[in-house]
Amino acid sequence: MKLIDTRGGVNRATAVLLALIAVMLVIIAIPAWNIFRYRSEKTGCEQAMKSARDGLIIEFLSRWDAGSVEDAMVTLDEVLPARPNICPAGGTVYLVRGANGIFEPVCGLHDDDKPLRVRLNASRAKDLLAEGLRYERRFSKEEPESVEITLNGKSLECVRVQEEPPIQRGTATTNGYKGVVAFYGLAGEGKFPKANAKTGEIVYFIYADEYYCAIWRAKDGWTGDAYSSMAH
Repeated sequence: MKLIDTRGGVNRATAVLLALIAVMLVIIAIPAWNIFRYRSEKTGCEQAMKSARDGLIIEFLSRWDAGSVEDAMVTLDEVLPARPNICPAGGTVYLVRGANGIFEPVCGLHDDDKPLRVRLNASRAKDLLAEGLRYERRFSKEEPESVEITLNGKSLECVRVQEEPPIQRGTATTNGYKGVVAFYGLAGEGKFPKANAKTGEIVYFIYADEYYCAIWRAKDGWTGDAYSSMAH
């Protein structure tokens, strides 16, 4: 009788099983690592924000006046010379005047006030978009389909649209959108009326992250749930 050697089959089955286990471990490890990295970066950011806040308080007490945001920026540069890298994850640092009149640093990535983060990031993104459009128009007669800006240490594509996208809240609860998005409309294009704006002028802008959105219209100013939440 001929005996069948099953060792090769067993070895192959074992190898396949081990490979599947390795893949599963990687799948499990990636989210855990991302959570650990975020918490580590947030802790480092909070420590840096505290140092910046302490420096601004000392400056305020020594001068006994609130000064301007430009003065506060100078102070922040003196306290933290490497201010552009103050957040380990590259978060944009904003200065917001507190109730006591002292400017406080706010990280666009890690601050616990999520609506505030969206309001600050949206305003900054709109300013960067306007700068980007001016730059693009210097070299081309065609309007760009999108403008890439850098916000919170990452690239963000501001996409030109012909009508307002159906976004009223964060992307996590809006079908068809994911992560951080930004869209803009120009006067006289598509469904955006020219009104009193010049041709090619930004008349609509929306910025949204996973939690909230901020919408700017030339006729209304800033709205969106990142602003309506201020009342709560």
